[in-house]
Amino acid sequence: MTEYEQTRQAYKPEKIQVLLVAESPPPDDFAGGSRHFYRSEPRTDDRLFMNTIKALYPETAEMSEEEIEKEKEKWLRRFQADGFYMTETLEKSVPRIVKKPERRKLIEEALPRLIERLRELCHKNTKIILIKSNPFDVAAEPLREAGFNVLNKTLVDYPGQYNQTAYREKLAALLK
Repeated sequence: MTEYEQTRQAYKPEKIQVLLVAESPPPDDFAGGSRHFYRSEPRTDDRLFMNTIKALYPETAEMSEEEIEKEKEKWLRRFQADGFYMTETLEKSVPRIVKKPERRKLIEEALPRLIERLRELCHKNTKIILIKSNPFDVAAEPLREAGFNVLNKTLVDYPGQYNQTAYREKLAALLK
């Protein structure tokens, strides 16, 4: 089990109500980057965490990113208590230089293992939301065919440098 997976496990709800599925886990901590959803130490530019919290909790709308980051542990615990959990289609981090066709191929190859992992995480009423085009385009139908409740019928954009507003709006709408 990777260090990040151990960190993630500390925030796993007893019963997952909503499972958010992104593309790949963050790089090792020493590699830097902004994708460190479950690492509770404050990080600048943690877009996936920040925009997820802003989509789920309306009281954060007027809070600065710095204010939210200072209390990241509190928000992660609330996310957990409310039955939310975040995982990825792939089990290993994918460097930014890997292009979209290769990413899709990796997800296609990982589908059997993804289905197995989701069966371990989900119960019959767990709602799944796929984040980013590659997970959505490649995995949505196979997951539905495997009996999972995939909520999104259209893409939920990854909240990278762009698409942050679209991500928050789409995620909030799916959970209403």
